[in-house]
Amino acid sequence: MSQVRPVVSKEADVWILRLQKANGKVQEYRCTTEGQARQLALVLAATAPVEPVQPQA
Repeated sequence: MSQVRPVVSKEADVWILRLQKANGKVQEYRCTTEGQARQLALVLAATAPVEPVQPQA
């Protein structure tokens, strides 16, 4: 999986978090405070697909 880099910016009194997905599309989240946007960025950037665990026989 490629590295996801969140971008946090302020536009018209709203904090916006943008993430570019592996397919090139941009996912956008709107937050009321900078703290919310930065915390959400940390959570979303750390989230990675989890491989299923195969039980050993």
